[in-house]
Amino acid sequence: MVIIFFLMSHFAAVAQENVTTFGIQFKPMLPLKFIGGEQEMVESENFNAILSPRFGMNFGMVVRKGITKMWSFETGINLVQRNYSLNINHPDMPEDKTMNYRFICYEIPLQGMAYVKLGEQLYMNASGGFSFDMYPSNVEGFATARQDTNVFDYYQKTVRNGWLQYALLANYGFEWRTKRNGYFYLGVSYHRPFRLIGITFLEAKKNDDPAKLDFALKGDYLTIDLRYFFNEKPERKITKP
Repeated sequence: MVIIFFLMSHFAAVAQENVTTFGIQFKPMLPLKFIGGEQEMVESENFNAILSPRFGMNFGMVVRKGITKMWSFETGINLVQRNYSLNINHPDMPEDKTMNYRFICYEIPLQGMAYVKLGEQLYMNASGGFSFDMYPSNVEGFATARQDTNVFDYYQKTVRNGWLQYALLANYGFEWRTKRNGYFYLGVSYHRPFRLIGITFLEAKKNDDPAKLDFALKGDYLTIDLRYFFNEKPERKITKP
């Protein structure tokens, strides 16, 4: 599908040459099973737990530079919040215990983009590239529950798999360009890290009797992209005398 789009772009390109456009974007993250967002269940002799990815958020700014009449380059910086839920089951507890936490990342994408003009103001585009993903810190949390004279203590720590990682990016969408009010964009993006982004370690204690589990975090996600670009004029070329 993407290959067909790039072939079409040679015949229906839109002029973005010498235009630098700034924009903002909001990208809700969808935890879908077929791209690594499935639940993960781990069991021990004393208890079991299920790790579930939840809806996350990707928000930031975009800088688009027109290279030729059909190609542009995009970069920027995004704040990414991955949300997770740990559901812990112990046979001596009357109900499950849930721990929610978030894992923060900063992304700097580098993408090439091609265009196809569909109407007077409507355009289709596709892009691909890489992302530098920076994880500022590890994450930890605590929880406690009681049942009669028994005390249950839960502790989770999510450890990053390095502060800097790399990921593959792919994007497809549509753009409505007005003459005075900027560009409005709707699309989808796929983000795939080249390795695990981290590991969540879980420790559960019943009256100081500990048991431990761990979960691997893949980090793949699909987003719905909502973007707005400010209207900018083409840059003037400086010719040498």
